[in-house]
Amino acid sequence: MPVVMISIIMILMLCLYLYQSAMLVQASAITSERAAYSWNNQHKNARTGSFGEAPEEKEGLYWRLTDDQLLAALFSGVGGETAAETISVPGGTGGSLSATKMAQAAEQLPAGMDGTMTSKRGLLHPITTVLYTPLNLTPIKRIAGDKMGGAQYSTVVEPVEFIRNIELVRYYAGKFKADEAVPAKEKGGEAVAMTPKNAGVQLSKVAKN
Repeated sequence: MPVVMISIIMILMLCLYLYQSAMLVQASAITSERAAYSWNNQHKNARTGSFGEAPEEKEGLYWRLTDDQLLAALFSGVGGETAAETISVPGGTGGSLSATKMAQAAEQLPAGMDGTMTSKRGLLHPITTVLYTPLNLTPIKRIAGDKMGGAQYSTVVEPVEFIRNIELVRYYAGKFKADEAVPAKEKGGEAVAMTPKNAGVQLSKVAKN
């Protein structure tokens, strides 16, 4: 009988562990999906996707080039820039537009869960959520540690923007290749050469004007 009782208790603890793990994965998936779905407008309700029609409840014309780190993604490695940003959730924010959108998506996380959200900008734009919760089952805690975690990601889907980015990359790839064949003296020096760094600077100026 003691063996049967111990076995039942162990199975129950394992079921509780699996249940908590599934809850973390589900919460991570929902949070990532909310962020990805509402990414094109910071004024969207993260849960319903609704937003007002007033001009101030819409994004600016060139927000993807600068605030969304598109330039850092297309011309990565220039000036030490990175096209990824991570915040702590819930409640974390880095002051940037990307951080604000991720923080809004994580506002309705269940109590007791915390972790990080990461936006990695590129031709594909995944939003990854990693969540943790304290592990209170002492027998399992000795094996698995004090916390258990779950992670999921969702990709921002904007077909028109994706095609536009592909065309932009193709355009500048041709420009860079053609520029390499021209000596620096003939094109006015390195300052005006068609390099990833100079192209990023030029696009930044256009976006701010």
